[in-house]
Amino acid sequence: MRNTLKIAISLPKEDFYKLERIRKKLGFARSAIIDKAIRFWLGHREQEELVKRYQEGYKKKPEPVQEIAAMEKASAEAFAEEDLQ
Repeated sequence: MRNTLKIAISLPKEDFYKLERIRKKLGFARSAIIDKAIRFWLGHREQEELVKRYQEGYKKKPEPVQEIAAMEKASAEAFAEEDLQ
């Protein structure tokens, strides 16, 4: 069994009832649906952080203009070969 902790939370009534309708429809226990929501949110936050780090790194060292032009040319040629233009 995984390590778990019990917590108590407060929600606005409207949000609680929405959550109850969804979890019942999906057949999840209350703890399971809250766990899924938290994991989704944490994953989203991690993804946002990765994008932010990528953008910061790109600002420090962007691709050279020649490299971008070469990629554009290669993409155009690939599309032309596949008759996607």
